[in-house]
Amino acid sequence: MAAIDLSEKRHVPYIWAITGVGTTLQEVKLPRWACRVMVFGSAAAWVKLPSDVANPVDGAAPGLHKQGIPADTNAVFVIRGPDNKPIIPGLITATSIFVAAQSGTATITLTIEAGRQ
Repeated sequence: MAAIDLSEKRHVPYIWAITGVGTTLQEVKLPRWACRVMVFGSAAAWVKLPSDVANPVDGAAPGLHKQGIPADTNAVFVIRGPDNKPIIPGLITATSIFVAAQSGTATITLTIEAGRQ
């Protein structure tokens, strides 16, 4: 599967639904203005972000260091502060978010919010 590239999107907030997400990771490249991402799954889902202990890859199994989201529930992930800068100077911010269904398939909806420029 190929990454979904939303990096050039300009509408705020930006809502994107991905249908048929399976149990392997689907990468979504975030716009550089993304400050918060709300993730909603029609079925139980996994969310994974790049970190010093996890380097997720599009199409890979979720593995460790992931966050579970129950079906029909939202979870919010803060990517940057409201001034569109790292929450603490020196932190590395995510440029992608990875999602997968915990079993079967799911529709995953992302709501991407911006901060001040």
